[in-house]
Amino acid sequence: MDHKSFKQVGVWIDHSKAHFVGYKNGKAELIETVDSPFESMKRYEGETDDKTRFTANPLHASNNEYRKNNISQNELNEYFKLMEGKLTNFEDILLFGPGTVKEQLRNKLRDNKSFGGKWLAVQPSDKLTDNQLLAFVRDFFDNATP
Repeated sequence: MDHKSFKQVGVWIDHSKAHFVGYKNGKAELIETVDSPFESMKRYEGETDDKTRFTANPLHASNNEYRKNNISQNELNEYFKLMEGKLTNFEDILLFGPGTVKEQLRNKLRDNKSFGGKWLAVQPSDKLTDNQLLAFVRDFFDNATP
């Protein structure tokens, strides 16, 4: 099936990647996998710990922690913009997966006016194999009425 022919999609998402599963006429098909630019534990060559140079006390943290948080937030926002671009062609969107990324993405999509008339659903899920992904999306859209 062509990627453009799907109007319903299930997206298994976590911080590292997202799997798009299209659904049409009772059949689910894996469309694509998108890798995230987000890295949670990033170390730079020559980097030491986050303490100041005058004390080993962890209460005296350097500004390095603020910079790292800022970089990771920018990477996460870049990931969400990429996901928004991929999801614009779909009418019914199911976001599922472990953690809180699915809720964060849902909130970003709700703030975007181009997703105002679209149906968004969020479901918790563990890590799944490809066949389990297909079955999860098929079962959800077979039983859901948007």
